[in-house]
Amino acid sequence: MKAANPSAKAAKPRAKASRQGDTSALADADQLADSSVNINAALRQQVADIDNLFSAQFSQFSSLWHTPLGCGDIKVNTNTITVVNDSDGDGETNARSRLKFSSLSTRFPHAPEHAVSMWIADMDTAPSKHIAHAISAFVSSHYGYQSGDIGDVVAGRYAKQGAVIAANSVVSTASVMAAVDTALKVCTTKGDKVMVLSPTYGPLRERIAAQGLNLVDVSIDEISFKETGIEINITALLDADCTAFVLCHPNNPTGTVLSETHQHDIARFCKTHNITLILDEVHSEFGFIDADATVDASSNTKTNTKHNAHYPNKVCTNETCAIKPFAIDVPFVQDSIIRINSAGKAFNLSAIPAASYAIIANDALRAKFAKEIDSCHLEASPVAKVALIAAYEQADDWLALVLKAIAFNRQYTKALMNVLSPTTPFTLGEAGYFLWLNLNQNFPQNTFVEVCKRGVIGVDGASFNAAGYLRLNLACHPTAIKTALLRLFSD
Repeated sequence: MKAANPSAKAAKPRAKASRQGDTSALADADQLADSSVNINAALRQQVADIDNLFSAQFSQFSSLWHTPLGCGDIKVNTNTITVVNDSDGDGETNARSRLKFSSLSTRFPHAPEHAVSMWIADMDTAPSKHIAHAISAFVSSHYGYQSGDIGDVVAGRYAKQGAVIAANSVVSTASVMAAVDTALKVCTTKGDKVMVLSPTYGPLRERIAAQGLNLVDVSIDEISFKETGIEINITALLDADCTAFVLCHPNNPTGTVLSETHQHDIARFCKTHNITLILDEVHSEFGFIDADATVDASSNTKTNTKHNAHYPNKVCTNETCAIKPFAIDVPFVQDSIIRINSAGKAFNLSAIPAASYAIIANDALRAKFAKEIDSCHLEASPVAKVALIAAYEQADDWLALVLKAIAFNRQYTKALMNVLSPTTPFTLGEAGYFLWLNLNQNFPQNTFVEVCKRGVIGVDGASFNAAGYLRLNLACHPTAIKTALLRLFSD
């Protein structure tokens, strides 16, 4: 496959999003009214064959994803994958109010007007109606100061994942980043060294630097692009002189779920050397049994699905699974850990945001953390707590459907990559909804600029300390995925 042509023309303007009750198809490659895509007949047929393979399975997700934006004028073809758009019938208006689609010309000046937007980490679907109803009922009758505790609900959620935590170990916070920032404040002093796994979520790196701390990258010796994520030689990489280790697990952007052995070794190392392990576990609900599994269209199951016994760090049902909390089954290390999570990511509640929280087993450390949260007024709001409780207690059916839809998108993405650019290294990892692409060979110079020019907006790998890479969000209609990959890899 030739490297993508950075001089390709910009995408044509897309049609206005259709209204409730209409359908738009995952168009065949030759139906895309997109002048940036130049696909030959043989490749077009291969892509059509992939669509035919996957189309029967897509019916169960037909009401989930919003109408895709930025994909050109897509002709309706009811014989292929279809989807209904926004449930309120105003897909265009609602989409344009989202950060994902707003002010793109300012944020990404090199992208054409109607680029496919796959950058920020939220999902193109409406949240559970149970959450919406709970919030509506609360705000219609509660206006004074409120008390509320989420400890029991969070403990119950973790119990479903095979983890035992004490309800009183939970401290609510206004956001995940507020919790990370507070954890660094109470565990470090300006000038200290703090480890971070690299590549990792950019804002984690930013918070470390903002507090005058010295960032120590735990670089990965070798990144595997065989759908199993990354593995590390921890004995050679960890720094005993650090005071904290900020670890995003599952990893963002690679989708890595570290092996149980590596989790235990990292936790023991931190305990031994008095290093506080600060864990961002917001992607833990997005686990998948086997990242290498393939879809069998005839049976609608994965062909090499394994039993739970093979996945001691996961709690699995069918194709998807929650990732067990990091090193949760090593009791003596728990008092060195601050684990941070939120209902916002899994239940698509970033606009609230849903209550975030820290779980801190160490009484003294928890008291210090809670005092800092209180003094800075960074506790979760009452509305956020209502949203979290509704999500954790009533929205599991909604989440199960979303996870199946993402599992479908992951398999569809792999099938397209194998046809459109089989030599491009990529990974989906074992968790999350990101495609992590190594585009150093495709676009060796100004990688992100060239990607934007082709009408695809992702997240620049440089923000994860990985220049030449691109993160794409797959929690969207499959048409957006196909459009993006065609723009990137068509000759």
